[in-house]
Amino acid sequence: MEDAIEVKRLAIAAKMTLLRRKLEAGDDSELLVWVISNALACAHRPLRHHPHYGGSGQPIPKEAKPLILDWIERIRLEGIRSVISFMHDRDLRCYCEIDLGGLSLIAFLEQEGFRVCPLPWEDPAHSMTDPSVLRAKYEQVRRDALEAFDRLPKPVLLQCGAGIDRSAPVAAYIWQERST
Repeated sequence: MEDAIEVKRLAIAAKMTLLRRKLEAGDDSELLVWVISNALACAHRPLRHHPHYGGSGQPIPKEAKPLILDWIERIRLEGIRSVISFMHDRDLRCYCEIDLGGLSLIAFLEQEGFRVCPLPWEDPAHSMTDPSVLRAKYEQVRRDALEAFDRLPKPVLLQCGAGIDRSAPVAAYIWQERST
């Protein structure tokens, strides 16, 4: 079972990397990768790979607010009804210059009508935490995400910074548990 999850994780990560390249080139015709058709998708955090405002841990300037609102509307048009967010404080700080009515990005998504389940998780690619602790956290997060996926209105969007180190492995796990 773990082998099938790993194969699926690699496939999702590859699709997220291709999507990143398109976004960085200015082609935002797609914003998400479907893992289970009309039920589960993955996405980068808003504007993470925008050609002008993107970057790892980079604050997004206040003038980019219309692009954030557009991103939200576009995922709504894709049918997304719920979001499981793995964004950690470092990810969320990127939006501190954006006026979201005093709300965090997570609370703003809720205000916009999405059901949101925050499962903050430090990006393992940037972590100095002991690998055994990271593995335990991964296993806990994927169980919590599966439980959230089961109860949330579909389709559900999994979201972290780049969609690779947190969203992809959890999406692969949910795919294994719920698509067979």
